Amino acid sequence: MTNNTQPKDNSELLREVLDELTIHNAAILSAIVVSDEGLNVASGIPHLEDDSNAIAASDLMDMAEDFSKRLDQGRLHRVMLEGERRTTIIFRAGRTILAVVVPADAKLGLIILSMRRAADQIAKIFL
Repeated sequence: MTNNTQPKDNSELLREVLDELTIHNAAILSAIVVSDEGLNVASGIPHLEDDSNAIAASDLMDMAEDFSKRLDQGRLHRVMLEGERRTTIIFRAGRTILAVVVPADAKLGLIILSMRRAADQIAKIFL
């Protein structure tokens, strides 16, 4: 008996990671995976502004990494942008970036833990 199951491509694997992240964290309003060039690679809970948010997340990560180097902080783990209404959390995920938007009053502990796990899975997809 042969197995006719095709291996999953990267977009399917990314979708599974983002689905897992958003299903277990109901507070997440938006989740995207972004290339270093600022391209939207995958969206969890798609949003009209995903493409422009992808560029902004990439630029923000670049600036934060540069600033971190200037301050000799070592490897940057995450960037948090806390606003009056929403908080954006950005993690490096190998050659990509994972960006999530949550309400400002969301409990961040489990979300950050889930994002760290998802970022590790995303990094492995692109090895």
